[in-house]
Amino acid sequence: RLTDVTGVQTCALPIWTPRNMGNIHNLYGIAYGNGTFVAVGLDGLILSSPDGITWTQKNSGVIGDLFGITFANNKFVTVGENGIILQSD
Repeated sequence: RLTDVTGVQTCALPIWTPRNMGNIHNLYGIAYGNGTFVAVGLDGLILSSPDGITWTQKNSGVIGDLFGITFANNKFVTVGENGIILQSD
């Protein structure tokens, strides 16, 4: 169980299962939309998954780190170092 700052216990967390994604380093953000998870990270890394178990690497076309991602209006948008902003099609 988690305990908040006032000492009140909250609901228990689900059990987490590690996933082996191979030689992947430093993921900095993840978002979910339209039935797809998308994670971003070091050196322009973008991964997508339909289920959070099987991941496919995508070509971002950039080498800068991607730090955050969101999903809105049926598009993923990620931001990164040196002003990088990428949008899914």
